[in-house]
Amino acid sequence: MNQRIEEVMLANVKRDVARRKRHFATSVVVLSLLAVAWYVCQIEFQKLGAGLPRLWSFVVQMFPPDLSDLDVILKGAGETLAMATIGTIFATIMAFPLALMAARNTCPNKWTYRVSRAILNASRGTETFVFALVFVAAVGFGPFSGVLAITFHMVGAIGKMFAEAIETVDQGPLDALALTGASRAKIIRYGLIPDVMPHLIASVLYIWEFSVRTSTVLGIVGAGGIGQTLKDTVDLLEFNKMITVLAVILLMVSAIDFISDRLRHLILDTKREGFETLPANN
Repeated sequence: MNQRIEEVMLANVKRDVARRKRHFATSVVVLSLLAVAWYVCQIEFQKLGAGLPRLWSFVVQMFPPDLSDLDVILKGAGETLAMATIGTIFATIMAFPLALMAARNTCPNKWTYRVSRAILNASRGTETFVFALVFVAAVGFGPFSGVLAITFHMVGAIGKMFAEAIETVDQGPLDALALTGASRAKIIRYGLIPDVMPHLIASVLYIWEFSVRTSTVLGIVGAGGIGQTLKDTVDLLEFNKMITVLAVILLMVSAIDFISDRLRHLILDTKREGFETLPANN
């Protein structure tokens, strides 16, 4: 009996030693990677200290704000909002069929699933800024290039969110519709879409909010919007105009964030209330 206890204790000690070795090796690897990252990023706080006086001089030059071109700035802000809205709508239209093929419970076969996932990953993995550079070169300067850039990047993000929402639906109602002889299109139309629609709308609102923030800088590469105005003020060192542009961007993004957040909560809360009142109605 004592020998058995000793064997168990020895085995526990060996496991603890092996665990400590693994933890030590993991810690060494992580710290080594952090050290390499620190070196690659050329972190030098003395440069920051030397640059702080220049930063302060920029801040001083921002005040008082120059409102002489406020109409031009507001026009750029409206263009940015329009780009984000139209781009999100186009992305949503393209993303829904891709999401159906990228969800395990609605894809027709594994190859369709893999190809659709690859398309969504490629879209989501390529930054909006990169798409903007490509489309500016392809179709020229202007907001249309920005719309295309937002569309082709956000289709991956929306498609992934749609696919995840579709995969979480209750399979029971879909199977019940299938047993009645309903076609695949009717199952999706009457069984799937009503269940996931609140989540889809909430996802689109979130992406729209994100698109507004992203599109504020697309004008830097000529893709329209307020980004071009911001770039011009920086290039000309017009810091008092730059603070006005930044203030308009901040107010616009904050307003969109608030509206989007309230709408998402309203939609999701409405769905929850509907489920809570269902038993009482029966």
